[in-house]
Amino acid sequence: MVIETSKIIIDDNLEMDVNTGVIGQGIVDGVKSTAFPTEELLSQLDKIEEAIIDLESSFDPNSTSRLSQPGREGIYHKAGMLTNIVIGVILALIFILLLV
Repeated sequence: MVIETSKIIIDDNLEMDVNTGVIGQGIVDGVKSTAFPTEELLSQLDKIEEAIIDLESSFDPNSTSRLSQPGREGIYHKAGMLTNIVIGVILALIFILLLV
């Protein structure tokens, strides 16, 4: 399906060709537009997607980080348990000092 009005104005200097899906940079008055660097945009989106997947996997305490060494399964669970132990000891010491 080919649309007669093939350009959608996105911004003052940015337009999209509906038939091809190409985003171009140029003036809307009929001047030929230059190609928009979509490869760089797609590579940045891939990096963001990897970071999102790593963040989602960090919610599982038995998973590992994407950059961690092999054999580190459950590192988030161990770190959380160690943090809770340290906080518990500190609170116990504070209560002991307040009672004395």
